[in-house]
Amino acid sequence: MKKILWVLGTLILLSIVSIFLLEQWLVKTLPERVNANEDRAYDIIFKDVDVRLFSGSIELQEISLNPLKEGMATTITGTMKSLRLGGVNMLGFIFGKVAEVNELRLDDPKFILIRNDSISKQPADMSKAFQGLFGDLVSRGVIHNFVLNNGSGEFYTQLDTARKFGSFEQFHISAINLETDSMRMNYAIPFKLESIKSSLKNLQINISSDQTFTLGSLDYDSKQEAFDFFDLHLKYDDSNLEASKRSKIQKDFIEIDVKHLRIEQINAQSNIYGNWSVVAGLLTIDSLYLHDVRNKNKPRPKDEPEKPMFERMVEQIPFPIELDTIRILNSKITYSQISEGKSAPASLNFEKLSALVTNAVSLDSLQSGEMIIHGEAILNGFAPMRMDVRVPYSNDTMKERFHLVASVAPFKLPSLNGILGDLVSVNINSGTMEKLEITMDASRYSSSNFMKFHYQDLKLELRDEDAKKLKLKSTLANILTSSNNLPENRNYKTAQFQTERNIYRGTFNLIWESLREGLLEIVPGDLMQVLMKEQDPSDGGKRR
Repeated sequence: MKKILWVLGTLILLSIVSIFLLEQWLVKTLPERVNANEDRAYDIIFKDVDVRLFSGSIELQEISLNPLKEGMATTITGTMKSLRLGGVNMLGFIFGKVAEVNELRLDDPKFILIRNDSISKQPADMSKAFQGLFGDLVSRGVIHNFVLNNGSGEFYTQLDTARKFGSFEQFHISAINLETDSMRMNYAIPFKLESIKSSLKNLQINISSDQTFTLGSLDYDSKQEAFDFFDLHLKYDDSNLEASKRSKIQKDFIEIDVKHLRIEQINAQSNIYGNWSVVAGLLTIDSLYLHDVRNKNKPRPKDEPEKPMFERMVEQIPFPIELDTIRILNSKITYSQISEGKSAPASLNFEKLSALVTNAVSLDSLQSGEMIIHGEAILNGFAPMRMDVRVPYSNDTMKERFHLVASVAPFKLPSLNGILGDLVSVNINSGTMEKLEITMDASRYSSSNFMKFHYQDLKLELRDEDAKKLKLKSTLANILTSSNNLPENRNYKTAQFQTERNIYRGTFNLIWESLREGLLEIVPGDLMQVLMKEQDPSDGGKRR
């Protein structure tokens, strides 16, 4: 009996010693084994390691990532608290060439992304760099599940010196049932998988020296086929109004706030990491506020490019999209203009804005049929408006066109005084707008239009530059102007006319110019020339 106990004790002691020696051997050889892949892009460097054979776990501590490839558009370095391999097939890991691991877990990683500005100009390069890093880590074995917990990062651009231009925090990824022998570039982990969830908070990107983009949070769940973005902001340090005053040229200064943006029914063709592309059934934008400021005291740039119409506006999105439906809810768009010689802007506010866009496709090769746009809004709180646009797709930019039908519900004409402000020297004392409808068939260089403008009881008051009433001119204006234009009137007018498009201004400028020319056709006595006295400069309207 004693002999048996002695033999058992000896075997137990030898087992303990063997396990200890084996663990020590694994600790010693682990750096080489972890970085054994000749095609790896990163070395994993660690100060300490904890190997537990019985529990099948290996934990690396105080880790840093060292990129190996030079000349990359974007590289990532970083540190993390721990990298844990759980559920390791120890026999396979010891005697085999490839480790089989149930879970690879990264805790509290802190990433430093450095963008080489002489190479990289694409925003997608940043997500592609992270995809490359995670793919590099996962491809070092047969990894069934991947977890990244509480990551954070900073973005730098590298020219002569490194300059910080962004950051993020609370980055999480959970990828389930990976197939590391089957590539799929649509996810942060570029392999086939059962499901993936990812989230991130407080993303901040400095777009320029005085403009910043921020994102409160984002969430992605592959099982729900949905991507959610919350609290998006594109802002200037002070305001877009002040930025327009500082600028040496005239251009649009835009600020954006979005409460919630959701992409649903995401197709497998989408690539939300790496080379971005979005193929989805529905994009919903809730509570968009867009403010555009233009300062007409500034000269327009001499080399200004031609502005796109609806079709090419979609094509200029910097990554491919194919969306069945875009839905905009509870939104507001404001256009503010500082007129020549003025310092304060006048504004158009399109409030309670809703819109529905179907068949929005940015790639020529995928475009077919037409894009359809329906929008409704209230102009400056008093004039309900609606617009329907059909945009046939064409691969020939010379044939770019659209068909528009727009209408404005009845309102009291003196309400326009708040919009016109100091843009004109006219005050509308009375009148009611009963109907305003316009139909446009627009091409690259012009539009063919038909317009109805019904109004009654119109009375005007002309003022001088000091806002004093010009009694004689006011009397003449009211004599020369029809106070009514209704279908039952003997001199009832509609307008059928052509509008030349200024290719250096946007699509909505063409719509505005067509409305203006239609009013000029219908209202006699040169009234609208007084109301809208903007004249084309000598360059044929390029700086208009």
